[in-house]
Amino acid sequence: MSRFLKRLCFAFCLSATSVAHADPRSDVQHAFSSILDAGGFRGHAQGNVFGPGLPALAGEVDVLFPDRIHARTDEIEFIALGNRAWISTFGFWTPADRSMLPVTAFDMAAMRRAIAAIRDVRIEGTARTQQCASHVYHFSTTGRLPAAGADGELRAWLCDGNGRPARLEAAASNSAEKLVFDFDWTHRPEVRAPQD
Repeated sequence: MSRFLKRLCFAFCLSATSVAHADPRSDVQHAFSSILDAGGFRGHAQGNVFGPGLPALAGEVDVLFPDRIHARTDEIEFIALGNRAWISTFGFWTPADRSMLPVTAFDMAAMRRAIAAIRDVRIEGTARTQQCASHVYHFSTTGRLPAAGADGELRAWLCDGNGRPARLEAAASNSAEKLVFDFDWTHRPEVRAPQD
């Protein structure tokens, strides 16, 4: 390849990188909107998984919006599916009252409001996650984002290739509660009634 073509390619790559991060707020809003567009998410959560005031846990979570959830932790496993729910006790599935589960549905309008409320966005640097090379964004919002249930300071690792979130860290503004969620975009979320 000639020197001219190499320089042209380098200049193009440099301008593409600067354009991709020209508006950090839009990058973060687009990333969370892509979760809504995907219809759900899957991943590994640790910390205050089910929101403020509930015990810290670690485990796998599958969500299909607005009301299909399968959570698996060492302490609890449950499935919420439409107006039905089940909880696993000692390896046996038992029908449960949905209102007794720590989370039963996702409010789509509230998540859109939380995405619109994203503010004070800054890029902190770059990092490599299990999924991708990414840029790390620090920001604030009000309300419930997908995969995060509290107001406060957040960090999102957004994949350089497609802009999807690879990781989310959320710290509640009024307590020491924290959530870390590692997204898994290699598999679609799956939520089905339990098979006994």
